[in-house]
Amino acid sequence: MRRNKPDHCPVLQLATAVGLMVAMAVCPGPARAFDLPWQQKNEKPLALVDEPPPQREEAPPPPEIRPFEIPTLRGNKRDFHYTPPVKLSRQIDADAVFHMVVNCFPERPQWGLEVKAVAGARYTENNTISTFDTAGLSRYYAGIVAEMPLYSAEEQFRIREAETKRRGEAAANVAALLKALADRDRALRMVGIGEKVEARSQYRVHEGIAPAEEQIGYLKDVAGSVGDLDAANATIVAARLALVGQCRDEVAETVNDYLKAVTR
Repeated sequence: MRRNKPDHCPVLQLATAVGLMVAMAVCPGPARAFDLPWQQKNEKPLALVDEPPPQREEAPPPPEIRPFEIPTLRGNKRDFHYTPPVKLSRQIDADAVFHMVVNCFPERPQWGLEVKAVAGARYTENNTISTFDTAGLSRYYAGIVAEMPLYSAEEQFRIREAETKRRGEAAANVAALLKALADRDRALRMVGIGEKVEARSQYRVHEGIAPAEEQIGYLKDVAGSVGDLDAANATIVAARLALVGQCRDEVAETVNDYLKAVTR
C-alpha cells in the first residue's frame, strides 16, 4: 500500500514570514525595491511619449465638370419667369389699300382702236387705164392706206374683262397680305410661349425633376412655330411685291415704301 508524502508547504511559509520580520527589524529604514541580480543598475525606465497618429495626405479635388445641358433653340438661357406682351401687327384698311393699288394701274387707252397701215404699188404698161386708176394717174402708182376698225361691243367686253381680272388679282393679293399678317401674329405668340415652356423644361431637366425627353419635345414645338413664322414673313413679302408689280413705274416705289411701313 502506497503512503502519501507529508506536505511541508506550511513549514516553508512560516520560515519565510519569520525571515521577513527579522529583516524589517534589522533595517528600520524605508522600504526599497528589491533588485534582481540580472537587472542592470544604470538602466533608466522608458518614458511613454504621446505621438500623434499618422495623417492621410488629402487628394486634389476632381476637375469641375458641369452636367450636360440640352440647349434651347435660341441659346442656353433658362429665364422662364417673364413672358413679353403680345405685339400685334398694325390694323390695315383693306379697302384703302385696294383702291390705292387700283389707282396705280398703268393708264388705260381712251379708245379701243387698232390702226393698221397697208402699202400698195401698181405698174401699168402702155398707159392703159386700170379699174383701180380712177384718177387717171400714170403707169407708176404707190400708196399707203390706214385701216381703223370701229369701236365695237366686243372690244368693250375685252377691256372690261381685263380690268376685272386685274382688280381680282389686286383683291386676292390684299387678302393674302392680311392673312399673312394674322399668321405672323399667331406664330410670334406661339414662339414666345414655346420658348418659355422650353426654358422651364430645361431647368427641370437640370434639377433632375424631368427627363431630357421632355425638353426635346418642347424644342421640336418651338422649331415648328419658328417655321410657321418664317412662312408668314415670306407670304407677306410675296403679297407686297405682287401689289407693287401692278403699279406703274412712277408710283411703284411710293406704294412699296408704304406697304413696308405698315407690315413691319
